[in-house]
Amino acid sequence: MKPEITKQLDETLRRKLQALPEFAVEYIFSLEYKDTELRTRVEYAKDVKLFFDFLIESGKADGNSAMDITPSSLSKLQERDIRDYFSYLTSYTRTYHSSTGKKVVQSYTNSNQGKARKRAAIFRFFEHLVDHDQLNKNIVRNVKIRINKEVSMKSRLTEEDIKNYFAAIVDDRGELTDREKVYQTKLKERNYVIALLFSYTGIRVSELVQLDIDDISVKHEQMIVTRKSGKQEAIKLPSSILEDIREYIIKREKLNVPTNALFVSLHKKRMNPKSVANLLEKYQQRAGIDIKVTPHTFRRTFGTRHYNKYRDMYLTAEIMGHETADTTKKFYANASEKRKDQSMEDFDYGSGSPSSSPTLNMEKIEKLAEKLGVSVEDLMK
Repeated sequence: MKPEITKQLDETLRRKLQALPEFAVEYIFSLEYKDTELRTRVEYAKDVKLFFDFLIESGKADGNSAMDITPSSLSKLQERDIRDYFSYLTSYTRTYHSSTGKKVVQSYTNSNQGKARKRAAIFRFFEHLVDHDQLNKNIVRNVKIRINKEVSMKSRLTEEDIKNYFAAIVDDRGELTDREKVYQTKLKERNYVIALLFSYTGIRVSELVQLDIDDISVKHEQMIVTRKSGKQEAIKLPSSILEDIREYIIKREKLNVPTNALFVSLHKKRMNPKSVANLLEKYQQRAGIDIKVTPHTFRRTFGTRHYNKYRDMYLTAEIMGHETADTTKKFYANASEKRKDQSMEDFDYGSGSPSSSPTLNMEKIEKLAEKLGVSVEDLMK
């Protein structure tokens, strides 16, 4: 992870921990020694704080704020209280003050996938407290979140969606206010290249925001990506997007900003994942695409398309930096560097179609996931 991103996350985590009682802070610190990523620790701190806020606001625990929660407070909870929490997560609002002091009320929603991620954070927290004799049992254990795998895998973009999405950026589609037109003019090239890298390489948003200018080599047709594990890996850039990237880098190098980041915000700072997610959703609406477009929507789309084209799950897993690649090696031979490079150089969303139906292909992916003992979602992460 790039130093400036690590510093930002450290500062964010510090702020989150200041709003939590000491026993919860100790839990978050303990995750560091279990090789949990810094970004994950930030998210777990947010999830624990949200859970505590719910307990106070719903009257399930005594006190005025999350700081008043104790292990004794948690020991009085029942399974139905945990179920109430997950029901609450379906749709809720939070009130906070912006950096300028303005009061902001924001609405949030969670699908079952989102609830499952938050359950993981609370489950591990309760498990930690049981292991350290601060609770007698983990009441989250028997509260399950049912996830419809078939629905979760439908959020992929079609070839037509891809075309409309890029047109929304390049052709200024959608009804734009004068203010939006100004921003669109300033940021069009940046946003277009962001969408290109997501859709043509399948990288994660955490990998995209860490890219520096010198991580891209148009001459060698590759980019250096820092994976979740911290390992750096060279990815071949598809030839169809090289010229657009070359033109963007020329303009990016002329910007007078105090960072070497490839993608910079209007505040002259490295972009963060939330800003990237917001701009992707903005263009989804302008393109008239029905499904929500997130960085992971592009990742799933790329992964499915790459697999359908080359019929080699291990090759696709290598290209995507699949975190369970070591497990996959038990069932597939190593893909050569030449094959990996060739598959990326030729990758495109042209008019060609896979040789068999998407349904049949997804059935094969589901069977492979079952064989490996992982979920389809984890296989495509």
